[in-house]
Amino acid sequence: IVSLKEAEKPQACCPSYCGECSDYPTCRSVRGQNSTLACCASEVVSMECGKGAAANVCLKKCTEALPPCIMPDGEVFTTPDPALRTAGEDCNEAVKDWRTRAAAATSTSNAPAP
Repeated sequence: IVSLKEAEKPQACCPSYCGECSDYPTCRSVRGQNSTLACCASEVVSMECGKGAAANVCLKKCTEALPPCIMPDGEVFTTPDPALRTAGEDCNEAVKDWRTRAAAATSTSNAPAP
């Protein structure tokens, strides 16, 4: 989940269990655990590698790590076009194709697979 873009500040990306990536009132305790450095956007940004956080706990850019992470400078996240094709659209066809290929690979005859 990406934080909102603020002028002259890097964007943070938080794990999905946070629900949002901002400094909302309960960001410090999500699901009963200490989530300050994962769900509070300003805290996530303050932990960026090379900006003062200790090397063993600093957060890398999102191009190098999973959330929580820091979005690369100048990169603006845009949501995918919902009209684009997705894997779910042809899932049943993929299963049928895989089964056909698996049957052909394990078949001992020269006859084409069903």
